[in-house]
Amino acid sequence: MTVPDDAALAALIDLAYDHACARPLGDLVDIDRLLAAVETAATPERLGRWQDRLLLPLRARLLARAGASAVPLSAWLPDDVAAAVAEILGEPAPLPRKMVAEVVASEKVREGVRAMLQETLTGFVGKVVGGEGEQAPRGGLRGALGWGARAVVASGKGLLGGLGEEFQKQLQDRARDFVDGAVGSVQARIVERMTSEDTAKALGKRRRRWFEGTLRKTEAEATRGLRKAPFARLDPLVPRVIAHNLARTELRDALRDELAAALAELSREPLGALLDDAGLREALRAGLHARGLPWLRSLVATPGFGTWWSAGHPTE
Repeated sequence: MTVPDDAALAALIDLAYDHACARPLGDLVDIDRLLAAVETAATPERLGRWQDRLLLPLRARLLARAGASAVPLSAWLPDDVAAAVAEILGEPAPLPRKMVAEVVASEKVREGVRAMLQETLTGFVGKVVGGEGEQAPRGGLRGALGWGARAVVASGKGLLGGLGEEFQKQLQDRARDFVDGAVGSVQARIVERMTSEDTAKALGKRRRRWFEGTLRKTEAEATRGLRKAPFARLDPLVPRVIAHNLARTELRDALRDELAAALAELSREPLGALLDDAGLREALRAGLHARGLPWLRSLVATPGFGTWWSAGHPTE
């Protein structure tokens, strides 16, 4: 058998490469086979092995490199891009009114507002009704009102006179009605305040300050919290989550549809035109010659290639 020389092998590489470049990408990719291969490979056990071999060492190297770095995060962005992002973040950031209203209307917030009003009235009653003769008690609105009325009766010189227990009861009822009626009003004012233009402007300014402060941090400072994450507990969960989602019919169907749409768009022109647009046609050709030629040279030197060649060319 005559072994092809390097010139012949290089010509073969060019012939195969030019033939592929003349075809649309859709002729070279079978989506169903691709997804079947992904499904076969994406078991928790297989994913876990790849995670252990590649992703976890990669993360460890990146965190170690960042942990020793004094480079500020601003180095990741051109100055004009950082300025543009800061400008965008500094714009007013209105809170969604519906979300704010739902949060403020919650029972927890309602009880907080009620407690605030009760504490305010307690302090007021302690000063106005009870005078300065003795210290007002701690025990909520009812305790303060009872103490204040008793102080008035006992001293005979309070602002409200000696109206006794009946007055105390009436005052408690009136105060309770006031608190119940005022809670809704206060909640409504909270919603108005949180969704106001002034609040939106203040949030925008705060976002901008946060962004600019973050850019001044070093890579080591920015990743300090990440290095403390509970990776030992989280890492075993990742392969299971990926395998779980790839097994979902709705996700597989969506993935197939999106791949088909992308492939249809990229197949509107041959592969060579896509490589030209990316500026990679000749770079890829050179790479194939640099790596493919030695590989082909070693292939044609194997006994198996000689057997195959002889079977196809029995007269040589």
